[in-house]
This record gives sequence, structure tokens and C-alpha cells, in this order.
Amino acid sequence: MIKITQNSDELCLGCVYYPPNLPEHAYPAEDWKQLQAKSCSFDFSPDDKNCKLSRKTSCSIVDMQNLPK
Repeated sequence: MIKITQNSDELCLGCVYYPPNLPEHAYPAEDWKQLQAKSCSFDFSPDDKNCKLSRKTSCSIVDMQNLPK
């Protein structure tokens, strides 16, 4: 488990993989609890190589059944 620190907050504030930014209603309660104990939902460390490669600062839900033609 990686401890979330003030540094994590500063580096990850807008990242969609930062557990405090994840929507609680989208996860079962036990999964939500486990995610909130991490600094990244991918088990990366803030600002490490893997974080920088995968980082997303925004996302949106796509309705795959009603895509524009």
C-alpha cells in the first residue's frame, strides 16, 4: 500500500486514476475502500515513469451503442 501524502495531492489533483477523484458510486463498497488506500488506481507512484506514461487528466463516458455515424 502506498501512503497518500500532500505531495500526492499536488501531483495528482486532476488525474482520473487518483483514487480521491474516482466516482464512489461506480465501485462496490469493498473495492472503493481498497482504492482509497492507494495513491494511484494502477499502483504507480506520483510522478514516476509509469504515472507519466499513463496519466490522464480528463475523461468522459462514451455511449458505445449511440456513437455518431
